[in-house]
Amino acid sequence: MVSDGNRIQEEYVEVRADFNGLFSELLCLTHDEYCVGSRDENIQMSPGMKVMAFDEDIDESGARDDLIATGIVEQAPQWLACRGSRWVLRIDANGVRNRSDLKKQRSFGSVRRGNA
Repeated sequence: MVSDGNRIQEEYVEVRADFNGLFSELLCLTHDEYCVGSRDENIQMSPGMKVMAFDEDIDESGARDDLIATGIVEQAPQWLACRGSRWVLRIDANGVRNRSDLKKQRSFGSVRRGNA
């Protein structure tokens, strides 16, 4: 699939996540049925949802530049569920990056994305 930064944001539901819960290609999203969205709304998770997870961060100059990861929601595997995780994000081939990277993608035109 070919997409630019604008379309990435339109295709995915944005939810807050704590990137301290990152385990290789899995990011723990919630211990509940809901995640908090970018507008502080509750968003019910379900398998197969396309999500852009974000965590507030700043760049080296002190400007806000959130960490982001896109992918597909899955039920937490047993080894994480036993610690309370209910839903995880299986991160696509784009990996974890900064939101400013989406702006760079728009500047350079279309980019090929992973399997999401």
